[in-house]
Amino acid sequence: MSRRTEQVGDLVQSVLADVIRRRVKHPALMSVMISITRVEVSADFARAKVHVSVLAEDRERAEAMEALDRSESFLYRELKHEVHLRRVPRLEFIEDRSMEEAGRLTALMREVAESEGREL
Repeated sequence: MSRRTEQVGDLVQSVLADVIRRRVKHPALMSVMISITRVEVSADFARAKVHVSVLAEDRERAEAMEALDRSESFLYRELKHEVHLRRVPRLEFIEDRSMEEAGRLTALMREVAESEGREL
């Protein structure tokens, strides 16, 4: 990944987070906590993989991801208005469960430490 694609990814991440928080009114997105963990922009700036972490139950998480997919055209238009790039990438939302996995691993490490009589 080049420095330029990283910069564009960071910009897209920042703008999308703000747009989702302030302008998206979909009920499935307003009732959960959404975090954009990273954005990977293709070398030709045509596509951006937006990795999203949703803190919610499985059903709510699935609804939120579906709502993001349905909101792609709105988010793309908002992104075009906010960023000044020759080519604004189309968005693909990918669920990121790394935060959930990190919490699960921390809980397992605590269990092991407690069973050995240590504190983590």
